[in-house]
Amino acid sequence: MIGTILHDRWRVLTELGRGGMGEVFLAEHMALARKEALKILSPSIATDPQFVSRFRREARAVNRLRHPNIVAIYDFGQLPDGRFYLAMEYAEGDSVFRLLRQYERLDVPRALHLLGQLAYAVHHAHSRGVVHRDLKPGNLIVGGDDDTLKVLDFGMAKIVAPDVADSTPLSMGSVIWGTPRYMSPERVMGVGNDPRSDLYAIGCLAFELVVGSTPFAGTPQEIIHSHVTEPPPVPSARQREIPGELDAVILRLLAKEPDERYQTAAELYAALRKVPGYPEPRTEARRRFVPIQRRPATLEPERPRAATEPGNARGALREVAEALQDLGVDDARLVSGIAYLADHERSLARLEAAQDALEHEAAAVRETVGDREVSLRFALGELELMKSDDTAKLRELEARLGAATKDGDRLRAIEQGIAQVAQLRAGALDKLKSAYEALERVVEELLTHGDERYDPVRQRFAVVRARRQPR
Repeated sequence: MIGTILHDRWRVLTELGRGGMGEVFLAEHMALARKEALKILSPSIATDPQFVSRFRREARAVNRLRHPNIVAIYDFGQLPDGRFYLAMEYAEGDSVFRLLRQYERLDVPRALHLLGQLAYAVHHAHSRGVVHRDLKPGNLIVGGDDDTLKVLDFGMAKIVAPDVADSTPLSMGSVIWGTPRYMSPERVMGVGNDPRSDLYAIGCLAFELVVGSTPFAGTPQEIIHSHVTEPPPVPSARQREIPGELDAVILRLLAKEPDERYQTAAELYAALRKVPGYPEPRTEARRRFVPIQRRPATLEPERPRAATEPGNARGALREVAEALQDLGVDDARLVSGIAYLADHERSLARLEAAQDALEHEAAAVRETVGDREVSLRFALGELELMKSDDTAKLRELEARLGAATKDGDRLRAIEQGIAQVAQLRAGALDKLKSAYEALERVVEELLTHGDERYDPVRQRFAVVRARRQPR
């Protein structure tokens, strides 16, 4: 495998690891001259007739995650030999598993620094409807001088479970995918969709980071039994330097009932920041954004957006097109249409962000430039009226007035920039409308075929057609 060319895109450089899901290789994307990680899934996984649909759907969902602490998925597909692959961001560094083997446990500030990043990443994923379901030290990579944490394998549990060797047998004969030492009570009982299960896993990780061992030990079945029935030990009872505030955070994460845990990763993030020893950002660039609690529609239904909202209409059309793909419709126009719609949406979003930034800057300048100019001119007028001979003060005020006038010139330049971006935005909007209409025509044509499997998609498409066109 080493040295081979895959898909005319990647040159395989070395093997990074292997497990129940398959193998992971470091590869170079030849066109982009960029190192990437290729996860090639085991051939046995693809024997499930529903696997292809599940794989495409979940890989697509994870691809939409964009976060500095989540390893991005760039690409996915199928190799000529039938194996499926995921092309991902290559995260350099050591896994938390290796760190714990090297140090046994971490000091409280370093552990809090990693846990804060983990909560930050999990909040992002949960707010977009993606649950990890297998958070563990081996899925966390730490690298760089500032201990940047990267989370691997978001969504993989839903892609491959329960088809791989990492699945855990349950007493009733079914299986669950994951690692027993980090499983929530509800997950070991076979209920694994609740995002608060990820928070329980973070509790197990937090315990291990500062104590050096997971809350429960023994055989897989003994650990599973403990998760369901045994109260977790108090971390500071095993390591005295752990502050009581961190004890409280970890024990709340390890509550048996999901309703007794933190309800969101954003709530956890806020709690971690209050623990003594939580480090301040090491660089200016780190953690400018503090997670806030939002209720993602895919996890906790809230009031849906109006059907006439253009962004909602675009999303609904894209979901219809993707539903056709999941049903096995392999049409190049469909694939490119979805890609063009997404590309034009991103272009429009970029221009909207640029216009927003310019308008905020203009507003900030407007708030000060007018007042500065008026007050300075008033002071100069007073000095002139007084026929003051304090030339130093006059020159100072004149210099300040000149600076204020330059701010006025800057404001005019910003306003010109806003007008130019608005013009570009109008062009991008026209392109987006064209992409929407083109994809709509393709979907409409494909749905004219009389396949009964398409009936639910036809119903959804009828709703899309009833909505107004995107703005």
